[in-house]
Amino acid sequence: MKLLRFPTAGTGLRPTLRDHAVGLSLCVLYIALLCHTAGAIGLARDEGIYVDAANNYGAWFELLLRDRHAALDQGASDHFFRVNHEHPPLMKMLFAAGHLAQQKWQLFPLESLSYRFGGMLSAGLLLWLIYIFGTRLYGRTAGLFAALAYALLPRPFYHAHLDAFDVPITCAVTCVTYAYYRSLHDARWAPVTGVVFGLALLTKHNSWILPGIFALHFVWMSAAELYARKAGIAVRGAAVTLVPWGLLAMACFGPPIFVLGWPWMWHDTWLRFQEYAAFHMHHEYYNMEYFGVNYFWPPFPMSYPWVLTFFTVPLTTLVLAIGGLGLLLRDYLRELHALASGDTVRTDAPADRTHSLVLLLGCCLAPLVIISLPSTPIFGGTKHWFPAYPLLALFAGYLFQLTVDRLRVELKTVRAANGPWLAPALAVLLLLPAAVETAHSHPFGLSHYTVAAGGVPGAADKGMNRQFWGFTTRSLVPFFQQAMPHGGSVYLCDTLWTSWQMLSADGFLPPNIVASFDIADADYAIVHHEKHFIEVDEQIWTTYGSVKPVYVLRYDGVPIISVYKNPHARR
Repeated sequence: MKLLRFPTAGTGLRPTLRDHAVGLSLCVLYIALLCHTAGAIGLARDEGIYVDAANNYGAWFELLLRDRHAALDQGASDHFFRVNHEHPPLMKMLFAAGHLAQQKWQLFPLESLSYRFGGMLSAGLLLWLIYIFGTRLYGRTAGLFAALAYALLPRPFYHAHLDAFDVPITCAVTCVTYAYYRSLHDARWAPVTGVVFGLALLTKHNSWILPGIFALHFVWMSAAELYARKAGIAVRGAAVTLVPWGLLAMACFGPPIFVLGWPWMWHDTWLRFQEYAAFHMHHEYYNMEYFGVNYFWPPFPMSYPWVLTFFTVPLTTLVLAIGGLGLLLRDYLRELHALASGDTVRTDAPADRTHSLVLLLGCCLAPLVIISLPSTPIFGGTKHWFPAYPLLALFAGYLFQLTVDRLRVELKTVRAANGPWLAPALAVLLLLPAAVETAHSHPFGLSHYTVAAGGVPGAADKGMNRQFWGFTTRSLVPFFQQAMPHGGSVYLCDTLWTSWQMLSADGFLPPNIVASFDIADADYAIVHHEKHFIEVDEQIWTTYGSVKPVYVLRYDGVPIISVYKNPHARR
C-alpha cells in the first residue's frame, strides 16, 4: 500500500503540564519586564483616547453594580459607550477594570500602568500561546525559540506596553488559529474556536479575515484528504474531520458574543453594525512618510508592509523565518507532487493531515497582502500586520529546531554535542542581535529601524517615518523639569492632552507645568519631527522670531523633537 506523509509539522507532541508551566513563566517574566520598562514610554495619542473611553466604561460598571436596571437602560449604555464606539469594547473594558482595581487597591506603582496592564497581559499570554503552538507543531525547542524570537521584536515590544488593541488582537487571532487547528483533529475544540472568535471580534476588526482564511484552508485540506482516499493512498497520522466544525462554531458563537459583549450594539443593532463596518471599510486617511514621500491618500505603495518588515524585524530573526518557511515549502511541495503523481513515499513518521503549513502561511500572508492593497491606509505602520509575526516566529523556531538536530547528528563524535548546552548556546547566539536591537529601541520603539535600513540614521536618510502618536514627549521631562523649576506651559504639537495629564498623574511632571494649545501663549513649544509638522516649525519661527531650538531630543543622532523657547516667556 502507498504511504504518504506531509512532513511540515506533526511532531505529535502533546504539551504537558510542564510545558504550560514554561509558558506561564514566559508570560509572567514578560509582563514583569513590560511593567518595569513602561514608565519610560509616554502615553501615545491613541492611548489617551482609550483612557477616556475606559473611564466612561468604568463609570458604567460602577452604575451596573449600584443600579442594574439603570445601567441597562439604553440612555445609560449609549451615554457611557458612545465614546470611541468605532472600536469594539473588550480591551477598553479590561483597561477600565485595571483602573477600577487601582482606585480600590492601589495595585500599580503608576497610574498609567493600571490602564496598560490589560494590554501587557495579552502580550504575556501570546508568548505562552506561541510556545504551546510551536511545541505541538515542531517540538519544544522550536516553540521556546519562537516565543523568545517574538518577544524580541522591537516594534511589538514597544506596542506591548500600551493600552491599545494591536498586541491584544495579535494574541486573539493567534488563539483563534490555534483553536481552529486543534478542531481539525478534535471536534471538542470547535466550541472553543467559536468562543475565542467572538472575543476576537470584540477586540478589533482584524478578526474579520479569519473565516475566509480558514475556509480556504479547509477546502484545500479536504480536497487533499479526499483525493488520497480515492487514490488508495494511506496517509498516516491522526485523522482529520471533513466537517468544518470550527467554522460552523465561529458562525454560531461569534456574532452573538460580539453583540452581547458590546452594550453599544444592544440597541439599533443592525444600523450600528453598518456604521461600525463602514467606518473601517472607508477609514479616514492619515499621513505616513515612506521614502521621503508623505502619503495622505491612496494609492499607497504596495511595497510598504514588505519593506517595513524588512527594515524593522531583526535581520537574524527574519532570515531564520524565511529559511524555515522555505524548507517547509520545499518539503510540502515534494509531497504534493508525490500525491498528484501517485508516487510511493514510505515513512514511519506520522503525517500532518491538517496541512498546517497552508493554514500558517495563509494567516501570515493575509495581513501583509491586505496592507499591500493600494487603497488600504498605511498610517499605523507595522502594527496593522502584527498578526503575521507569531507565524514568522514559528517558522524561525522550525529552522532552529532543525539546526539543533542536524548539529547533534554532525557532532555526534563530540561527547558534549548531545549535552544540554547546545540548544541554549545556539539560541543565545541567534537571539542576541534581536535582544540588542530591542533593548536599544527602548523607549523610542516607533523610531527604531534595524541594520537592514542602516539603523536609525540610515532610515532618516531614506526618508522613513520617525515617529507618530506624540509619545516621545515623555523623554523631554528632564528638560522641562530643569527649564521650568517654578512651572510654566508647553505647546504640545502631537501629544494629546490626556497623555500629558498622565505624566503628572504618574508623578513625572509637577502639576504646575501645564499644556497649552496656543503657540504664542506657551512658554515653550515642541515640534515632533514628522514631515507634515513642518508647518508647525514655520508657525513657531514666525511667532518666536527665531529658527533656533533651545533643545533637540535625538535618538542615535537623529532629531526626534525640537524645543523652542518663547522670548516672551513669563517663567
